[in-house]
Amino acid sequence: MSAKDAAVDPSMAAPGDDLELLSDEDGRWTIVPVAAEGDERLTQWLTVDADTLFELDDWR
Repeated sequence: MSAKDAAVDPSMAAPGDDLELLSDEDGRWTIVPVAAEGDERLTQWLTVDADTLFELDDWR
């Protein structure tokens, strides 16, 4: 995902929690539910390497 990726129309988004996308200096991206607090922020996440990501427009 990059800064130039177009926003997703909310009607196309999957139902559920809003997610926060974080990155680190090693090129890993982590997705965490925005509403998660405390221990939930440490246990409810998904991390992928930058090489795993691709252009959203290609995927759509």
